[in-house]
Amino acid sequence: MYARYRTRSRFYKSPQQLSKAYNVSPNMLRRPKVKPGLLTGIYADQTVDLRERERLEMLESMRHPRERDFYQDHTYHNQWIDRELEKHQKAEIAARYRFFDPRMKLDKWIWYPGDTVEVVSGEGAGQRGAIIAVVRYKNEVLVQNINVQDVVIPASETRPEQIVQREHPISVSRIRHVDPSTNALCHVELVQVRNKETGALEERRISLESGVLLPTPEREDTVEAGDPLKDTPIQDADEPTYDEAKEMPLLVERRLRAMEDHFVQTLKEAYEFHEPLRRANAAALLGFQQGVVRRAADQLAGRVLRGGVAAPQARVPLQGGADVVAEVLAAEQRAVAAATAGTAALPDWWEAMLRPYVEDLQEEQAAAAAEARERAQRAAAEASQDRLAGPGAVDMQALLAEDLELEEEQQEEEAEEPGRDGGR
Repeated sequence: MYARYRTRSRFYKSPQQLSKAYNVSPNMLRRPKVKPGLLTGIYADQTVDLRERERLEMLESMRHPRERDFYQDHTYHNQWIDRELEKHQKAEIAARYRFFDPRMKLDKWIWYPGDTVEVVSGEGAGQRGAIIAVVRYKNEVLVQNINVQDVVIPASETRPEQIVQREHPISVSRIRHVDPSTNALCHVELVQVRNKETGALEERRISLESGVLLPTPEREDTVEAGDPLKDTPIQDADEPTYDEAKEMPLLVERRLRAMEDHFVQTLKEAYEFHEPLRRANAAALLGFQQGVVRRAADQLAGRVLRGGVAAPQARVPLQGGADVVAEVLAAEQRAVAAATAGTAALPDWWEAMLRPYVEDLQEEQAAAAAEARERAQRAAAEASQDRLAGPGAVDMQALLAEDLELEEEQQEEEAEEPGRDGGR
C-alpha cells in the first residue's frame, strides 16, 4: 500500500539573498509568528496538518499571490546558485552520518580487541565482556555477549531460513575498562614509556587507579580466513613457481598459434562469404558474353542471308614462309569476289561459324513460307465453301457431272487431232 500523499512542509530552503527575488521572501506568510497564548481557547489551538491531501486547497488559498513555488523560482533548479540545506535536512544527515563530522574522530584510541570492559550506561548496564572487534571510524566496539540481536539469514535452495544471534556495535562512551589487577572500573590514558631493551619511547596504556600498564595487542595482518581444507596454504601460494626461461617460449608459441588460428579463421570466413559472389558474377559475365556473341552471330547471319552470299569455300592451309604471299593474294581475290557479289568479305573461320546460324534461319524462313501458303489455301477453301453454301447455291452433283463430261470431250478431241493432221 502506498504512503499517504503529503506535500512538502517547507517549499524553500533557508532565506538567502540569492533566492530572494522581487524583494519578497519565499517564506512570506509560511510560518506567521503569533504571540504564545494568543489563540488559546479558540478552534485554532487544535493542530491542523496542512500537508495532508485534503488540506491542499486550503493551503494554496492561504499562500500569498506573490509567493513563488519551485516551478516558478528560477533559482530552485539552478546549479550555479548555492542553496543551503534546511534545518531538518541537516539534522537528518547529521544523525545518519555522524562520523562525517571532523569532531567525531578520537585522537586517543584506547580500546583494542581483548580488553575487558563493562557497560556503564544504557541497555545492559553492569554487564562485562571482552572486546571482539572495533569500528574505529564510528567510535563503536563489539563486546562479547553485549547488545546481542537476532539476525535473519534468508533461505536458499539448499537450506531453510535461519535466525542467529550476534553481537552488535555499541558506542565507546557507554563502556569503561576493567583493571586486571583490582577487577574494578578504572580510567585509562596513553603515556610515553621508554623501552628498556631498545631505549625508544613507546606509547602505552596505563590505569590511573593502580598504575598497571595494559598491553596493546599487535595488529594481526596474517589472519587466514576461509576453509583450511579447501583453501591453498599461504606458504604454497607465496612459493614462486613461475620459471620465465621455461614457460615464456610456451606462452609465445601458444600466442602465435592463437593468432594464426584467428587469421586463418578470418580468411576462411572471408572466402566463404566472397566465393559464392565470385561464382555468381562469373556466371553472369559468361551469360552476358554468350548473349552478346549469339546476338552478333544472328545479326551477321541475317546480313549474309539477305545479301545472297554463296556457300563459303573450304580454306586450305598454306605451309612455308614463301606461301604467305599466295595466301595474301588469295584473300584479296576472295575480297574482290565478295565485293562483286555485293557483300563484304568474311574469313573462312567466320563463315564456318555462321553456317549453322544461316541454315537455321533458312529453315525457319522455309517453314514460315510453307505455313503461310497452307494458311492461304485453307482460307481460300473456306471462302469457296461459304460461297457455294449460300442462298443461290446449285446442285453440286450436276456441276461435277458437267465438269467430267467437258473433260472427256476435251480428251477425245485431243486424241482425234493427231489423226487428222496425219491424214492431211
